[in-house]
Amino acid sequence: MAIHLYCMCLNEEAMIPYFLAHYLPIVDKIYVFDNGSTDKSLRLLSGDDRIVVADVKTQGGSFMDTYNALMNSAWTRSRGEAEWIVTAEMDEHLHHPDLRGYLARSRYVGVTFITALGYNMIAEAFPTDPRPLWQHVVRGARETAYDKPAIFDPRAVVEINYYNGRHAAAPTGHIVHEPQRQVKLLHYKSLGLDYVCARNESLAGGLQSEDIEARHGAHYLRNRAQTEADLRAIRAYARRVPGLHASDETDGELSFPEEMGVIAASQLFDAGYYAEKNPDVATSTLDPLTHYCAFGWQEARRPNPLFDSAWYLTTYAGEIPKGVNPLFDYIRVGEKRGRFPCVDFDPELYRLEKGLSPGVSPLHHALAGSMSDTPSASHRSRLRGVWDRLT
Repeated sequence: MAIHLYCMCLNEEAMIPYFLAHYLPIVDKIYVFDNGSTDKSLRLLSGDDRIVVADVKTQGGSFMDTYNALMNSAWTRSRGEAEWIVTAEMDEHLHHPDLRGYLARSRYVGVTFITALGYNMIAEAFPTDPRPLWQHVVRGARETAYDKPAIFDPRAVVEINYYNGRHAAAPTGHIVHEPQRQVKLLHYKSLGLDYVCARNESLAGGLQSEDIEARHGAHYLRNRAQTEADLRAIRAYARRVPGLHASDETDGELSFPEEMGVIAASQLFDAGYYAEKNPDVATSTLDPLTHYCAFGWQEARRPNPLFDSAWYLTTYAGEIPKGVNPLFDYIRVGEKRGRFPCVDFDPELYRLEKGLSPGVSPLHHALAGSMSDTPSASHRSRLRGVWDRLT
């Protein structure tokens, strides 16, 4: 089973070693169309018979039109040689634990067209670890806009008809989709502010007048402050991508939707309270729980009257991994270890006072009892009584 990959290149010397480390064990031939690289890209792509490099010049007034025309036609040369075509950018790494095996299985059951699930991967700085990126840069934000029809059977597809950026296509021929999508597209473009700014500057130089007028590649024109804000927004939603685990991980981090699911199931997030205390959230496009998980806890906002996000993070700073949602930590670990949700609520003493069974959350029980914004004086007095009896 032969697999051929088609991609573009413009000054990708930083990414090429990772691109090759990822794809050379998977594909049989890589066709690279270089759009005038002036760095070490061409040198890094030389010396391997599996890599074919060709020069491509932008035609007319649009790089995007040139790129689309190329990706819509270049692959046809592989129609008589390859069972699968892969189209990807240097920073787009298609991932499956056994991609060749999965493509063989897909071919056997008659699938001819595969759309990958997009993730915007992020790191604080460009990595130095030489292993494939999916083995150590494992956090990303799920982005449906990054889904791409990236793999297809060249003997079944007559025309691929990619739209701008290959985010969608209108293929013709014998098109059979997967019953359930299994391949992830790990988009490694947000690997540190310095790298993103330098790459944007380089790629912006390739945009032509028609691209700029149509706002194709507009993100390449954003300044450093705007790019930094973009990375903050991605970081807010980024979690460990399902199926990826760094070698130094002890406990697998849940994805963003899974984290929200755990918090929602705990009933420790009070959406009405959150919206009332944060009018800006009530008028935003985000629902209260999504806002809290993405931004609110980092902005010291309380998810309920008895949980002080900022206090919890400060008090238990040495025990909580950096970047972990404090309420999520409390639900998964903190309450079991007797951590306070705020300065004057002891969950263990409350459990003893109320005679709660081991499976009942003291904080949930207290909130269900319609406690005020802070524990009442009488409640604190009762807790002191319990403490006095114990000691």
